[in-house]
Amino acid sequence: MSTPHYPRVACALTTAAALTLTAGCGLGENRDDPQPADRTASTAPAQQGAVTRDEAKELLSTYVAANNRANATQGTSQSPSSQARKLLSTVEGGQLLEQSIADYMTWHTQTAKEQKEYARPFYYVHPAVYAPAGERWFAIQATVDRTGWTALIIFDQVEGQGWRNVATVALGSKKSDRLPSPIATDRAGLATAVNPTTRSGRLAPNQVADAFTDFFAAGGTGAGQALSRSASTDQALKVYKDRNKGPDSQAATKRFEPGDARHQQIYALKLRDGSTLAVVPSAHDQFYELKKEYILRAKIIPNGEEAVFNPTKRIAVIDEFQGMLLAHLPTSGKPTILSHEYRMVDSQ
Repeated sequence: MSTPHYPRVACALTTAAALTLTAGCGLGENRDDPQPADRTASTAPAQQGAVTRDEAKELLSTYVAANNRANATQGTSQSPSSQARKLLSTVEGGQLLEQSIADYMTWHTQTAKEQKEYARPFYYVHPAVYAPAGERWFAIQATVDRTGWTALIIFDQVEGQGWRNVATVALGSKKSDRLPSPIATDRAGLATAVNPTTRSGRLAPNQVADAFTDFFAAGGTGAGQALSRSASTDQALKVYKDRNKGPDSQAATKRFEPGDARHQQIYALKLRDGSTLAVVPSAHDQFYELKKEYILRAKIIPNGEEAVFNPTKRIAVIDEFQGMLLAHLPTSGKPTILSHEYRMVDSQ
């Protein structure tokens, strides 16, 4: 990955079976609760979330248990990564699965300590369910027990496959993992989804990825000017500034360009203060190329992770990074990237 962040729940951590959801936050009554007998036929049916509390609890428990088993399978030398991938794909999808597959493929490039940490079980604690009214997806906010990181987890229905965890993003740094405002819920305990094209302050959720990628590609001098500075933009800016430093910079140059996220779905929720919280897919490509005068007398040797995808020495190495952003879009002013998470998923 381009920069290290919090341990990703889906891959960098593992988890054991049962977890408990607190009954308080997020969802109200179960869908199957009896309705008042005097309700008339003319009364409009109340909107519902995609799941009840109990259903969300079961889905999260199933996901965590399968994730644990997949990571444990990956951690045994006798079991190839394809088995772990097959197991995890039964409960995971979207950008998150793209990153998990990359983790499994590059498993042997990690240190023994990293592999051991990766395969350790984990639990979610203090989970709260947020199901938007009338939508086919829902979110869970929960904390990883042994690290203290708080994450926002998105479950969606993958066509023909059922429920999958499609995104897991940190709320922020470990020292500041509280949302700017709590997620809004109505009297029934249902959250409110925000259209990805609806502007809040300077940007709409579907404009956030381009603005953030600008920090990699142009140091934030273009579309990135619409974002406020944060730990995420500072890290991306450092990658940009350091792109041509080091002993090899005399012979080769590095640059970044916006890429296409393999999965385009954006998930956005309304916060109590009227602002928007958005989980946004993001991608960029890294180009590492020999200068013209070195093309005939040198080759670039791919590093360990790059060699997993293509071990050939070549005049240019193009790495594809797929990731996710968590953004806060205030009602006025500049949006903030609360966290970002990338994995290199291909290299050619």
